[in-house]
Order: sequence, then structure tokens, then C-alpha cells
Amino acid sequence: MNTQGGFTLIELIMGIVIIGILAAIAVPQFADLSDSAEASECEANQAAVEAAASVAYADSAIAGNPGFPTTLASTMFRGGSVPTCPFDGDQIAYNNSDGTASCPNSIAEHAR
Repeated sequence: MNTQGGFTLIELIMGIVIIGILAAIAVPQFADLSDSAEASECEANQAAVEAAASVAYADSAIAGNPGFPTTLASTMFRGGSVPTCPFDGDQIAYNNSDGTASCPNSIAEHAR
């Protein structure tokens, strides 16, 4: 008797089809994760700008002249640079009248 072990062609094709179906389900999930991570990074950068403005406000209030800084300086941030939007690299918009920050792009642009 000559018995050889192995897979039939049908079994191999079915394995490839199953792997293809799993890949088709998984790839879009990973694409959504990167878009949501980019939006989260932009929100964190906005919070960093607002925190730096608050610290500058507190420092100026202690000195007797409370007010938000008119511009953002790189020395206000760890790493020595003003945070940017990860979507296109534009600087986070800063409102010096109330110390708020906003992304120069909309959240829809982060979702691409």
C-alpha cells in the first residue's frame, strides 16, 4: 500500500479563501485605528497648548499682571516646539483672548 500524507487541492484552496476573508475583515479595522489615533493626537496637542497658556497665565497673575500670552513660544513646551496637527503639520490655532486652542483642520479631515 502506498499512502502519502498531505492536503488535497480543495483543502488548500479553502484555507486560502478563509485567510483572505479574515484579512478583508481585519484591514479596514486597522485603517480606522490609525485615523482615530491621529484625531486623538491632535486633541492631546490642543490640550498641551491650553495647558501651556494656563501656566503662562498663572505666572503672569502671580507677577500682578494677569493675561494669556499673545503668542506661543517654543520654550513653553517640552521638546522645544509648538504642537502641530498630525494631519498636515499646521500649528494648533491659539486664541490669546481666552487661552483656548483648536485644530486648524476639522475632525472630518482627520478621518480622511
